[in-house]
Amino acid sequence: MDGSGSMKQRRSTTRTRTTAVALTALIAVALVAAGAEPQPMEILRQSILSRASVDFSGIRTVVVFANGQKILGVEQKIDCDAPANLRIFFLAPDSERGKLCLTTGQEHWEFTPATGRAVHTQLPPPERVIATRLEELAELAGQMRAQYVGIESIAGRQAHVVKVYTPRGVPVKKTWVDAEHSIELKTQRFDSHGRVKSSAYYTRITFSPSFAPGLFEFEPPAGVTVVEAQRPSESMTLEEAQQKAGFRAAMPGYFPPGYSFHSDHVTVIEVGDKPTIWLSFSNGADTFSLFQRQASGSPGPIERDRSITWQDGGYCFTLMGTLMAEEARKVKASIHP
Repeated sequence: MDGSGSMKQRRSTTRTRTTAVALTALIAVALVAAGAEPQPMEILRQSILSRASVDFSGIRTVVVFANGQKILGVEQKIDCDAPANLRIFFLAPDSERGKLCLTTGQEHWEFTPATGRAVHTQLPPPERVIATRLEELAELAGQMRAQYVGIESIAGRQAHVVKVYTPRGVPVKKTWVDAEHSIELKTQRFDSHGRVKSSAYYTRITFSPSFAPGLFEFEPPAGVTVVEAQRPSESMTLEEAQQKAGFRAAMPGYFPPGYSFHSDHVTVIEVGDKPTIWLSFSNGADTFSLFQRQASGSPGPIERDRSITWQDGGYCFTLMGTLMAEEARKVKASIHP
């Protein structure tokens, strides 16, 4: 195909995307005008599907809380060239400035200039990532209760508001989804006590972005240490994982309210040339992971941001995820190898 043919094809694709988005927005507006309340799960489903077709650029603020108190706030520049490219560049504060998270197709980079490290990970194809998120949403529908709250304005745009609760009525997530393009404009996540633990929201966003040449390219600077992170292998049952690893996994005796074990999404990876069982737990909106492998010695526990590593009974454990520190310690204390 010649250059003019490619240009015509791109224009046709753009027109198709624009028409589809416009029709979706028109239907949504018509339903609201007619008094028909939008379905919350369908709004969440469209927010996942939008990742495959909607381009945008914006400025996002992310705030993290602990026990109701703000402990961190960052500002990020987000660029999305759907479906394969996503760039997150940290603008503020000074301690975070220059960090980069970049996904291009099946490659993902996390670069932190202050540490001189760049972590490289191979990802599943974008369509597989979206399919997985849709599967997780289907699971959420059976575990949680979603409520349509109404329409609010975020970054000057109209957004549908959906709140997700545990069966006991504890809030898990609240999200504001753009009424026209179905992109999440704001998200709040809650801890097991119903307190906001994180909030991410756009202060500016455009759906007619112009991307500079090379924006979605990354080459580690000279002198930077490149770390190759292992991508999870194919999921398996717990029994299959234990057979492959050669030992039985120790399960937590305590789960934070609303969380359950993903028994058919277990993986075995290699860490330090040793088979490591990777267990996942979710409340339908957030997840945490427990890694365990055979080890020797008994050093004291190591606590880092979002993770705790310790040894017990000849095994090394790492608990990692979005749990608040108090909940993470409760989970840790309930594991008895």
